[in-house]
Amino acid sequence: MAHKKDSSGSRTTLAITLIIASFLSALFLASFSNRTDDYWVVTKELTIGHQLVIGDLSLGHVNLGGSKEMYIPIDEDPIGMIASSKLQPGQLLSRNSVSMSAALLVSSAVPLSIRTLDIAAGIQVGEQVDIYWVIDAQNGEIPTEPMMILGGITLLSLDEKSKNFGTDASLTVAIEETQVLHLLRATTHGRLVVVRTHV
Repeated sequence: MAHKKDSSGSRTTLAITLIIASFLSALFLASFSNRTDDYWVVTKELTIGHQLVIGDLSLGHVNLGGSKEMYIPIDEDPIGMIASSKLQPGQLLSRNSVSMSAALLVSSAVPLSIRTLDIAAGIQVGEQVDIYWVIDAQNGEIPTEPMMILGGITLLSLDEKSKNFGTDASLTVAIEETQVLHLLRATTHGRLVVVRTHV
């Protein structure tokens, strides 16, 4: 009888140990899965070229898991950086949406009208593009080599409604102020071709 009593007591002890272990593991998993980190969140609409100042950002507690490297944590100071894409309120501040490039601060928004066939397919607002100047040979003229006149500039807007009609598309690019006349001169003769910088 003593043997049965010891066996029953050891089973009870084992059962209690297993219950405690399962409770602790569930508690650990719950606390681990709910773990959040602090990241910068945009508080107002910011346009391309805007330099971040105090008040543009607030603190956000989120669990990003494996994608946390894409966003700027609270221990990094983004004040003074420049928005390289349009930012909306409540949006997490990603590393791809800001830049230290001073060129964005002195940029001008230049509107262009370009043939839809001369704009790379799938191009998106906020992307970096290159603009080439192409002069078509006519009446037996000697062909002129295409020339890249601007590289790595930001596309601010693109009106694709006219693509369905095969006419010109309206777009706006951000370029350095010193390059505005250079670009506008190229629109007076020949045609412009917009190329995606990264495919």
